[in-house]
Amino acid sequence: MPELFECRAFSSSYTTDGRFSYPGATPHYAPDRTFDTRHIRLELALDFPRKTLRGQCVTSLRAIADRATEMVFDAVDFKDLKVSSLGKALKFEYTGRQIKVRWPTPVKRGTTVDVTLRYRVTQPKLGLHFVGPDRHYPRKPVQVWTQGEDEYNRYWFPCHDAPQERMTTEMIVTVPERFTAISNGALLGIKRRGRTRTFHWKHNVPHSPYLVSLAVGEFSEIKDRWKHVPVLYYCPPGREEDAKRAFGKTPKMIDFFSKKLGVPYAYAKYSQVAAVDFIYGGMENTSCTTQTALTLHDERAHLDFSSDPLVAHELAHQWFGDLVTCKDWSHAWLNESFATYFEALFREYDLGVDEFKYEMRGNAEAYFDEDKERYRRPLSTKFYKNTNDLFDRHLYEKGSCILHMIRRLLGEDDWWRSIHTYLVSHRAEGVETINLIDAIQEATGKNMRSFFDQWVFKGGHPELKVRTWWNAKEKKAFVRVLQTQTVSDETPLYSMPVELDVYVGGKPRRFKETIDKKEHLFSYALPSAPSCVLFDPEHTVLKRVDFAKPELMWVEQLSVDPHVLGRIDAAEALGRASGPTAAQALRQALTKEKFWGVQCEIARALGLSRSTQGMDALLDALITIEHPKVRRAVYEALGNYPSPKVLQEVRARYDSEKSYLVEAEAIRTLGRMKDPGLLSLFKAYLKKESWNDIFRCAALDAIGSLQLAESVQVLKEYSRYGYHPNVRMTAIRRLGALGRAREDIQNHL
Repeated sequence: MPELFECRAFSSSYTTDGRFSYPGATPHYAPDRTFDTRHIRLELALDFPRKTLRGQCVTSLRAIADRATEMVFDAVDFKDLKVSSLGKALKFEYTGRQIKVRWPTPVKRGTTVDVTLRYRVTQPKLGLHFVGPDRHYPRKPVQVWTQGEDEYNRYWFPCHDAPQERMTTEMIVTVPERFTAISNGALLGIKRRGRTRTFHWKHNVPHSPYLVSLAVGEFSEIKDRWKHVPVLYYCPPGREEDAKRAFGKTPKMIDFFSKKLGVPYAYAKYSQVAAVDFIYGGMENTSCTTQTALTLHDERAHLDFSSDPLVAHELAHQWFGDLVTCKDWSHAWLNESFATYFEALFREYDLGVDEFKYEMRGNAEAYFDEDKERYRRPLSTKFYKNTNDLFDRHLYEKGSCILHMIRRLLGEDDWWRSIHTYLVSHRAEGVETINLIDAIQEATGKNMRSFFDQWVFKGGHPELKVRTWWNAKEKKAFVRVLQTQTVSDETPLYSMPVELDVYVGGKPRRFKETIDKKEHLFSYALPSAPSCVLFDPEHTVLKRVDFAKPELMWVEQLSVDPHVLGRIDAAEALGRASGPTAAQALRQALTKEKFWGVQCEIARALGLSRSTQGMDALLDALITIEHPKVRRAVYEALGNYPSPKVLQEVRARYDSEKSYLVEAEAIRTLGRMKDPGLLSLFKAYLKKESWNDIFRCAALDAIGSLQLAESVQVLKEYSRYGYHPNVRMTAIRRLGALGRAREDIQNHL
């Protein structure tokens, strides 16, 4: 079960040779326009049984080109099209994807005209989604929700579907009386007629077409407030407490972002709708975010699951992505990297700096994994095949790390002044990366172009080899640093400031250096040999480091390093060392460590050591440590010790765990013991209800780990349509793993 739900899915195109795009990728640019969209007024009626929308779209357009005669609307698979202006029919051509409207006489530049398009859309492929029960899911509620990013709103209303377009919007939606319809902006009124209700919403701040939203269903409305701004949560009836639990920190987040940015929340209201079967974690539609209903959770789940990261991410988009929007998708990092970083900044404010550092480590590792296993690309690039290719770990996680580097380089005051300048200068506008560079220079006088050339417009990251030694005769400590990454047109030789901490007599001395060559040798005169040397002790630079140190230096670092990531680095190194000294140091640190994230990594290091001391330390932790996230890591690590002793201890505790997630992890660990006698236990868990079906998922993981002939049949059964999506995905993933395992066995015969 993931710690958070992603804003978008990651499905980027890549080839086996590590290139980012498939052959045929071309540079992408924002499309030409003859008219600028000023306002869109939608009048919609939904037919749920037929999954049909009937609409009238009145679009106010201002001529950009001189003597413009053609206006083009993106519109996919529309039926019954009629086009008019002021009651007079207009000529048009329809390709099935675009409506080309011919104006009878040339329109003078700057003149505004209104065009009315009437149409019908039935079971749209994208953009507008009808959700409801069937014989396999008889209890599924009836809902309709939209998902416009990146260019999918063209499937349900005609528009110039590009992020550079900005307009105010209005939506008048007629639905059966039991339903509520939510859209952007302020609710102007609700009219009842017969067995229907018509909701009238209006949004007065220009925004991009992909941010126009509609959500319809039987919802409970929970009212909250930030200052004068209504803050609303919509959820299925009966889930009200779960919604408060999931979304309850929203006013605190709005206050934090508004104050730190110096730009108050800009819209008439902020709502969050819990949508069933939503295809992403969340979508930041202006003033009315859509969230997956999976993020609603009960008290037991709340022990170690939080919706706050998802909520903060989508809320941050109300500034970064909505109020200020990338002008074209090549600059989408200005949306997603900012939202990812500001999600972490709220965590820092709300839970403390160690939580922030640990989250940023997770972001870096997610990027490193994609860079290693899939492809490398510039953060901002016009070269791709499909727009959706860009929504990856580079755009989210790597970009957040780069923003953190900018913050550290500028310092707190200059950082916040720069971001304020950027937002105020481009409020309700489209932006490119150069606008951020210029805002920083305007606010601070600092020219960051060389930094952006390295980190944003090129791919990769520094790969450093660091070695240190002590020369007793000269009384100097030496540190050699090599940049080992392959330098190419794509990946540069980096220039960057770094810091080093050298510990003498239990106290650190900090030195500042610049890395700008292939190799550097630094020396420091000291009264005695250092007990520990830390490279980039604040963990500012996004990098991979090969720093070979004596085992005792890692032990010292695990004890004295004030930075949580430094202690994690030491734990990982000692886990790889696997000796008795390392195991003892890890065992002591596991109980003394104050931050749960470091404890988790120490537990994983003990699991990797596969030593008797490591196993005993983990079993002791099950008795002494109560934090649920640490207990999950301990159970996970114990899975590396398939033995009667571990089996006995885990069986004695698994069903007394307070947390769903911990109990589920214990079941997975029992599966890794590979005891066929546990099959009946796992089958019993297939019948056990839990939040988001995590017990069934854990049972399927365990059954897959047994690798029995019966495992395949069980997994095939639970992959069928009709089970919870999490269950189906787990079963399919496990079937794939079984197939790979059998293939490996065959290859070794």
